[in-house]
Amino acid sequence: MSQLLKGKPVAAELLQKTIELVGSLSVPPAIALVRVGADPAAKGYQRSASKLLKRVGINVKPVIFDEQITMNDFKGQIEKLNADDKINAVLLLEPLPNSLALTDVQDLLEPNKDVDGVTRTNLGRSLSPREDDLVPLTAAAVMELLDFYDINLSGKHVTLVGDSLTVGRPLANLLLTQDATLTVCDSQTPNVGQFTRVSDIVIMAVGKPALLTAEMVNDTAVVIDVGTNYDQEGKLVGDVAPEVANKVQALTPVPGGIGALTTTLLAYRTAKIAAKFG
Repeated sequence: MSQLLKGKPVAAELLQKTIELVGSLSVPPAIALVRVGADPAAKGYQRSASKLLKRVGINVKPVIFDEQITMNDFKGQIEKLNADDKINAVLLLEPLPNSLALTDVQDLLEPNKDVDGVTRTNLGRSLSPREDDLVPLTAAAVMELLDFYDINLSGKHVTLVGDSLTVGRPLANLLLTQDATLTVCDSQTPNVGQFTRVSDIVIMAVGKPALLTAEMVNDTAVVIDVGTNYDQEGKLVGDVAPEVANKVQALTPVPGGIGALTTTLLAYRTAKIAAKFG
């Protein structure tokens, strides 16, 4: 059985830092969680994130819009949040309705409040990040986990499956800063297994259940599963098939891996933004 690279111990360490940082501030940090519509996944994340944020002393302002909201109205509401001195950070919950594509709304956010790093300003910073740069949360969470478990990237062949704007592409940049030898595959890549089979590290971030199977990996590989999918029974599953756990050296579980870390990183980021700009 593979070593499980659980997110919980990484999150616990980060949570303690967050509590200490929040406690050092004269005014509690505040974050706006912006949701458009009633998507179950967005609602579920809003609930779980709010619970953790409040637990560490961060004020949460839920901002909920009907999915029929126009672009002009949405822009006006985001501008109000940007100008609100009592709000340190703003998170856009995905998915957004078709009328508000992320590429159309990402730059409405004030970059210094963009806690998830989705503005083009912050996405660009992933090319050469500094410690406090707001690079996308999920990509940053992967790097936090690799660092916690002392998984060295220098000279390692890493195959990243998934090139989304807010996960795959910034994560590729972050991996390259650690001297990884990188292969990036997407939905148009034929025979992904030809790359994953010869990789030291495989990162799955494509959103397709059980896409990576046991015959697509070698027995010394480290597998990072960023996928968040739901099966027919409503159970959360990743992009990696269950039998992979019986073959590889180490992998992240789903649930309990990257997802368990991302929300804590959100809280830590919010506190750091408050400390720097509040």
